[in-house]
Order: sequence, then structure tokens, then C-alpha cells
Amino acid sequence: MKILKRIENNFLFALTIFLLAFIPLYPKLPLLDVVNTWVYVRAEDFILALSVVIWAVMLIRKKITLKTPLTIPILIFWIVGGFSTFHGVLLIFPTISDVFSNVALLSYFRRIEYIFLFFVAFASIKDKKFISYLIYTLAAVLILIALYGFGQKFLGFPAYLTMNEEFAKGIPIQLSQLSRVPSTFAGHYDLAAYLVLMIPILVSVLFSFKNWLMRIFMGSSVILGFALLFMTVSRVSFFVLLISLVMLLFLQRKRLLIVSLFVITILFFALIPGLAARFGNTLKEVDVLVDSKTGAAVGQVKVVDKDYFKDKIVKRQFISTEQAKLASDSAILPFVLIPPRPTLLVEANEPTGEDLPQGTGYINLPLSPVLKREDQYFFEKTSHATTSAEVQVFYGDYVIKRAFAYDLSFTTRFQGEWPKTINAFKRNIFIGSGYASVTLAVDNNYLRILGESGLLGFLSFLSIFLVAGLYIQKILPKVDSPTTRNFVLGFVAGTFGLMLNAIFIDVFEASKVAFTYWLIMGVTLGTLHLYKTWNIDIYKDFMKAVTSPYAVIAYLFITTMALYFSASGYYFTGDDFTWFRWVADCHRGVVDTHPCGPSPFSAIRDLTDSNGFFYRPGTKIYFTLMYSIFWLNQTVYHFVSIMLHFAVAALIFLISKRVLKNYFLSIVTAFIFLVLSGYQEAVFWISSTGFLFNAFFALLSILAFIYWKERGRKIYLIIAFASIAFSLLFHELGVVVPLLVIAYDFVFGESRSIFKKIYLYLLLPLVPYLILRLIAHSHWFSGDYSYNLLKLPYNILGNAIGYIGLDVLGPVSLSFYEALREFGRGHMFLSVILSIIAIPVFIKILKIILIKIDSSEKKIITFAILFFMISLLPFLGLGNITSRYSYLSSFGVVLILVLLIKRVYSYLLTNGRNIAVAGIIMISIIFFSIQLFQLQKVHSDWKTAGDKSKRFLISLNQIYTENSRTKPTQFFFVDVPIRHGEAWVFPVGLEDALWFTFQNNQLLVSTKETLTQALEYALVTPNTRVFQFSDNGGFKEIDPAYLKESKQ
Repeated sequence: MKILKRIENNFLFALTIFLLAFIPLYPKLPLLDVVNTWVYVRAEDFILALSVVIWAVMLIRKKITLKTPLTIPILIFWIVGGFSTFHGVLLIFPTISDVFSNVALLSYFRRIEYIFLFFVAFASIKDKKFISYLIYTLAAVLILIALYGFGQKFLGFPAYLTMNEEFAKGIPIQLSQLSRVPSTFAGHYDLAAYLVLMIPILVSVLFSFKNWLMRIFMGSSVILGFALLFMTVSRVSFFVLLISLVMLLFLQRKRLLIVSLFVITILFFALIPGLAARFGNTLKEVDVLVDSKTGAAVGQVKVVDKDYFKDKIVKRQFISTEQAKLASDSAILPFVLIPPRPTLLVEANEPTGEDLPQGTGYINLPLSPVLKREDQYFFEKTSHATTSAEVQVFYGDYVIKRAFAYDLSFTTRFQGEWPKTINAFKRNIFIGSGYASVTLAVDNNYLRILGESGLLGFLSFLSIFLVAGLYIQKILPKVDSPTTRNFVLGFVAGTFGLMLNAIFIDVFEASKVAFTYWLIMGVTLGTLHLYKTWNIDIYKDFMKAVTSPYAVIAYLFITTMALYFSASGYYFTGDDFTWFRWVADCHRGVVDTHPCGPSPFSAIRDLTDSNGFFYRPGTKIYFTLMYSIFWLNQTVYHFVSIMLHFAVAALIFLISKRVLKNYFLSIVTAFIFLVLSGYQEAVFWISSTGFLFNAFFALLSILAFIYWKERGRKIYLIIAFASIAFSLLFHELGVVVPLLVIAYDFVFGESRSIFKKIYLYLLLPLVPYLILRLIAHSHWFSGDYSYNLLKLPYNILGNAIGYIGLDVLGPVSLSFYEALREFGRGHMFLSVILSIIAIPVFIKILKIILIKIDSSEKKIITFAILFFMISLLPFLGLGNITSRYSYLSSFGVVLILVLLIKRVYSYLLTNGRNIAVAGIIMISIIFFSIQLFQLQKVHSDWKTAGDKSKRFLISLNQIYTENSRTKPTQFFFVDVPIRHGEAWVFPVGLEDALWFTFQNNQLLVSTKETLTQALEYALVTPNTRVFQFSDNGGFKEIDPAYLKESKQ
């Protein structure tokens, strides 16, 4: 009886151990087919169903309990998923194609099945020593998985994959030497994700064993796991594992080993060059054949000798844009008519991880330089039946461009599955489109959750991990077992790695990974539960966590991405091309023999020679680094801008906490700043990135100074000085940053003296900056960036009113501002009189307001006004206002708006709290609606502006000639689009955009107001061509002879 009792008590643990071994090791062989999908019911599903039945019987017999730390968040996640699926099947599925209700129901049950194993594993842990058996099992299983993977690589062991419908039928496949190793998993990505979870756990527990045999056993499993990860060639998983191991070593307080980890990684790449080559194939330079009319890529090409086609039959096809495989046969091309060096496009083989397949995504093909023009290309299709090849020649108008390309996996994500999943999310942002409403391979677990179950599903899923983290944080300090403690730390690092991996892989939907993860989660929390000797109020800790400053910053990040993510695809415009031209053609106008690209010499050149332009060496260095790494991928540049905007919002939140002394109002301040539509040019226009850097360092200097005043640590003062210096390098506005810091200390400091020693130190970085700027021969005051002393007071007043209106009302206020300026220009004397009256009236009103409010609000208003005026100090005297200039100064306006909201709430409170809350909500809805509606309009303007710029570059393919690339040529353009709504198209930068296509420094570009002017110049100027822009950004060439004909 005792034996039976013992078996009964430990049966669930034995079942857990069995599942942790069986699920990763047993291949995914199908048992039952499911209609409308090639996902099958497999043996593991029956075993898991049996496990759930056993668990349920024990629950009914009250041998175990459903009460766990994660029960509530898991149930909420399941409930949201159920509602999402019902909603999707009933309302959404009938309106879209290729979705099926039976697959949706199966997918929903599958999500329940994954997480249900948590309850089985949690209930199985009844002894603290059980964790050791689990560790031995995981290490042994990893060794077996690695050995089978080596067998696949070197001994021809079969692989059972589910990467497509044919493979999923359970057909054993023998991998080639170049194939990526999946071992017992359904794909190499799934295996890599499993290793990301396992390796940190085993590395962590390795530190707790003192027995050398156990260390050798654990160390062997880790080494084999690393080797297997390299054979998967999963770049994302590899780098994610490095990050998770760094986190683990930090948690283990073994920081010296972090350096060793990077050294070992570098040695791996150095000793095995093939590994570096495989990882290097993520980005590759290729020659691409492009249809000159549409700008569409036909494929990757190479130039071959004429003899390549000897003894081959070449069929002629008189089409230009259709795919070769759709073409019909025509006459045979004689060998003598084949050119000496023909262009060959070869059909891609199956991707092996070594070569980029045809159809790979190209980075900014319109801006890629043209190598030559072609009127034909040869297409070779390898026959599967024989070793012969079919060759066809196609005629048309083509150009060959040198471009950078991503491999297929990145392209599929960026251009295919992610946009489709975002569309599924947009159908209902709260509960999504239901399970199975997106494809099987979204390759972003978070986007998948958003698309299938919306924001509610996403938040409920994250709440599971948040509650688990809080539970671990509470109990782990009480754990006295080194083995248990290290296992938990390894699991935390592995979870962190999986969550990073989930950005590019559906790791929580891969069955072997998901089943294993939730089993280990159950074991981890079940073991910690044995150490709990007191009541833990998870709800209280949960609420504290979701309202913490870290959580607010996370909300700001989510909001930033929601508002601006779609801008990541907007194309370059105007000044963007000028910045890139400076980087790519850095010797133009500069006496320097050092190569272009990031180097100490280029940094010194940027610091000491501005070539007559603005002194912004930090911005130049930024573009140099970005260009050398990401070339002309606009998505990355926009992403940096979006991240900087988020960082600025986060800094505003942290500074507002000190200024307002009110946690809730500081949150409101940050979110109001984030949704303002007036300054959007600074975020949308890549050329304005330097302005964002400047704002970031300006606010960081203030925050660091505040921390220095509060905590007295010199490191914060050093950060403040460094931030002031960096702000000066990115934009001329940096000259006022020391004044912003001084303004804060003057208003909120202990004394109001303006003659403090620290103020002189804060102003000190201006001295070397001004000297360097003078040496660099930078642009100072001229043209649009100059002051008219006679109109200076008028400009300051008018521009201040304009910027306030822009911050509060958005771009819609610009029409009022322009009308006000026009009135002022036409009635200058009256404007001066009104200005003289308005200034003292404003001061009088301000004094009355300051008298009626308490001292704390008085300080806030004073600081807000000073911040606003100082941030605009270089711009208020100019002849007009510009959207991006209001970016930093808007913080001051927002502070006053928040105080106004507080005052309105206090006034409404006399009518009752409910009325006050409802009134503030209505005011907020109106304000946010005004801003968000205009923000959408600005989005549309910048997208259209980018489309026009892109269309212009595509049209250049049609006018390309060898002369325009190598000889002195002059182009005249008429009707150049300057703006589209609130977005710039080509205010400048037209010549620089042309340079990227032709790369001819002898090409001169001029713009004329009328077609007649351009044609008259062309008639008397040799090697000249005239082009007229159309509304969509394209253009047509006008023959100068047209002017002669029109005059006759």
C-alpha cells in the first residue's frame, strides 16, 4: 500500500519528467488529418490529453488544487481568446477568404493545451529535491537532441519537418550538407528557440554543482547545445542567446565571465570561418535587373561569356515585364546573334542558408546606382528531370543596378506576414480577428497575439509573465538551495531570451517549445511555492507594478509605436538625399584623401570642416555610421527617429515628476507631449534626426543635473556636462541647453542668485564649441537663417504666438498665423502699436495669475515660460516659424496645459466629483481628437511626399544613358514639387537624389519656374535635357525643339 501511495503521490511528477523527454525527442509524425490545414493531430496530442484527464481526476478527488499564482491571468487569457474566436468566426470570417471555423476552434484548443501543462507540472512538485531530477532530465535530453542533430549532419539521419504541406505529411527527409539542422524538431527555428531556453538553465545550474562528474555532464550538454545552435544557422536565436547569457551572468554576479563569453564567441567565428560567412549572408551586395518603366526588380543577374550558351538552345520571347515561366515559345536565337557578354538571370534553387534566393528583398532599389542599360536578358531554368537547361531571351527596356539585399526570411516578415497580421489587428483592436485568422508563420509572436486576440489578448498574455516575475521576485530571496536558486535564475534568463526571440519567431506557438516552456514554468513556480511560508498579495504587487515608472515608460513606448510605426516605411525626401550625399561623396568640396566611411579621420573632418554648411558634426557622424551599416534602408532611419521620440517622452515624464511633484500629472504631461501634432516634422523627416538627438541630450542634461542636486553623486554632473556637449554637436540649438539647466536651478533651487559658480561651469562647453565652429567655416547668419533688427520685436511676438498655437492646436493654426503675418506686413504701423500694447497687457495678466496661485504652481509656470522662450531663442527672431523648431519648446506649453487641466478639474469639483471627472474626460477627448486627427493627416502628407520622391527616382531609370553617367551634363527641371501639405518633397536635395542614380559629379541640376525658361536655357547650352514634373512625382522629358516649333 505504501508503494501504491507513493506512486500515486508522485505520478504527476513522473508524468512531467516523461513529457519533458518525450515531447522534444519524438518526431512530429502525423496521425490524424485536419480539414483546411496541413497541421495534424499527432501522438503527443493524445498523450497530453491523457495527462489532462489524469490531472482532472486528481483534481476531482481533491488530491491537487487549481489554485496557483497564475490561475487567474491564465483563465483571463483563455476567456479573451474564446471571445476573440467567437467574434471572429461569427463576424469577421464571413468577410475574408482562406479562413475556416474548424481551424479556428482547433487553434483555440491548441492554445489551451499549451498552457494547461503548467497546471500539471505545478501540481506535480511536492518535494524540493524534485528539481534535481528535472535538471538531469533536461541535460540528458539536450545531449540526445544534439547527437541526433550531428547524425543528420554527418550520418544521414532523417529529418521530419513541417515547413510546408508536403513535408508535414511525415515524409523522412535526408538533409544536404548545406541544410540547416532541425534535429528532432519540425524546423531549425524551433530547435534554436528550444536551445535559447535550455542553455541558460543548464549554464546556470552548472555553477551550483561541485561534483566534477556532474560538472562534466552539464558542461558537455551546454557545449553540445552551442554546437547544435551553430548548425541551425539561426542568427536571431544566436544573438538572443548571447543577450540572455549576459543577463544570466549579471544575475549570477559573475561579471568577469561576460568578457570571457564574448571572447569565446569571437574565437568560434575565427576558428570556423564558414559560420561567419553564413551569418554574413543576412545582407549581400548583388546586381539586380530592373524594369526601367515600373522600377520592379526582375531578379538577380550575372554577366557571362558568350560561350556559356554554346550547345544550348535559346528561345526568343518578345515580352518585357512578364515572368519567364509564363512566356510562350517563339523563334530560336542563333548563336552568332548572342552578344559577347550577355546578362544572365538564373532560376533560384531551394534556399540552403548559404545563398540568397531570387525574390529576396532589396534595400531601396530606386536609390541604388545604375551600372548599365540593357535591352535584353537571358533566363535559364534548370530542368528537374535532366541535367539540361532551358534558356530564353527576353527583350525590353531594363537597367542593371547594384543593390543590397536581405535574405528571404527577413523579407517575408517585413513585406509579407507582418503587414497582413497588422491588418487582422486593425479589424478589431480590442479582441482581434480570432484564432487562425492569420497565417501559420507570422514570425512575430506578439503581432500574432495582437492580430488574433487584440489588445486584451496581448495584455492578458503579458500579465501571465508579469505575475510569474513578481512571484519569483518575492520568493527567490528566501530560497536556500543553490541548485534551485540557479535553476530559477537560468529559467528567468531563458524566458527573457525566448521573449526576445518571439519578436522574429512564433516561439510560444511552436508546439515542442511551448509544451516544454509551460512545463518548466510549472516546475519553477511549483518549487518556489514550497518555499512560501507567508501570504503574498499578488494583486497588490501587480497593481504596484503596472503603475510603476517602468510601466509608464513601457506604456509610452507602446503608444509611440502605435502612433508612428506606420511611418517606418515612408520614403526619403528633400534634405535626406543631401545628408546621404555628404556621406557617400564625402570628398566633394573638401581637400581630404582619406576614404569615406566611419573612421577617426572622418570624425576629425566632420569636427573641423563643415564645408560652409551648418556645424552639426554629431549628425554627420550619425549618418556616416548608419549609412555604412544600413545603407539606404529608410525603415531603420525612421525607427531611430521613433525611438528617439519615445526617449524624449520618457525624459519628459521623469523631469515632470520633479517639476510638478505629482505622479499622475507627470504621466499626463508625457502623453500629451507624445500626441501633439504641431512638431511632427521633427519626427517624420529623417533630416531632422539631429534635432531629436539635440532634444534628447538637452532633457538628459536637465534630468542628470536634477539627480546631482538630489543625490550629490558626481557621475550625474558629469553626465549633465557630457549631454550639453553632445547637444551642441547635433544642432545649433545646443547653445541654449546650459540656459535650460540654469533656468531649472534658478526656479527650483535653494537660492535665486544668477551668479553661481556652477552656472559658469555649465556654460563652459560653449567656448570650445564656438572655437571649433569658427575653425570649421560653418554657416552662421544668412538667407533664411538671419535676423532683421528692425523687425526683430515684431517677429519675436508673432512667432511666439505662432508656436503657442502650433503646440496647442496643431498645424490647423498655421492658416491663422499666416493671416496674422499678412495683416502685419500690410499694416506695419498698426502692428507695432498693437504689439506695444499687447506686451504690457500680457505681463499684467500674467502677474494677476501668479498672484492668485500658490508658490509651487507659480514656480511651475515660471519654469514653463522660461523653457518655452529659451528653447525658441535662436528661432523667434526669424521671419517665419517651422514645425520642427517647436519640438523641444512644446514641453513648456504642455506643462501649462496640464496645470490648466488641474485648475479646471478643481473648479468643476464644486459640482461633484463625477461631474468633474466627466468634464475632464470630455475636454481630453476633444483635445486628443484635434491632435490625433491632424496627426493622421500629417501621416498621409509624408507618405504621399515619400511616394512622389520614390516615383521620381524610379522614373530616372528611363532617362539613364552612359553619357549621363560619365560626361558633363546639365538637367533642367520644371514644376519641382516643394511641399505636399505639411510634408516636404524637394525643397532642396534634387541634385543629390540624381547623384545616387548617375554618380556623376559633372552632372549639374537646375530648376526653373517655367517650362519656357528651361527650354530657352537648353537651346543655348550643350548636353542639356529638360524635364517637367507631373503631379505624382514622375516626370517627362521635353525636347528643346518644342520651343522652336511653338514660336513658329
